[in-house]
Amino acid sequence: MSKKKGQEKIFEIKWKTDLPYRYSIGKLAVKFFEELKENKKIMGSKCSKCGKVHSPPRAVCADCFIEMTVEDMVELSPRGTLEGFTVINYPFTDPATGGLRPFPYGYALFKLDGADTYTMHFINETD
Repeated sequence: MSKKKGQEKIFEIKWKTDLPYRYSIGKLAVKFFEELKENKKIMGSKCSKCGKVHSPPRAVCADCFIEMTVEDMVELSPRGTLEGFTVINYPFTDPATGGLRPFPYGYALFKLDGADTYTMHFINETD
């Protein structure tokens, strides 16, 4: 491969590194998990412009791009509709543990009553 005029070779350095960091889950997720743990309530975020209820809560409406706050959170029913599921028979690295997720396992897509969006979740034998 010939170099064009004005191009020079680019040098690369490859290395592996650990990059520890902390990720803030945000005020809405904090409220979601607090309500779930302390009061056994499932919360969603309701857009003040279009009224769409997001589950799990989102900081910004996907349709209107309106910022949502903790005050925009509403309680959802623990019941809903299973929209789809699959059984996975292939291992992958679980981001929650860093290890291989045991398989087979289920993965479900459902909509909670009162929500306008879908939630995805790993399903274990006991769920």
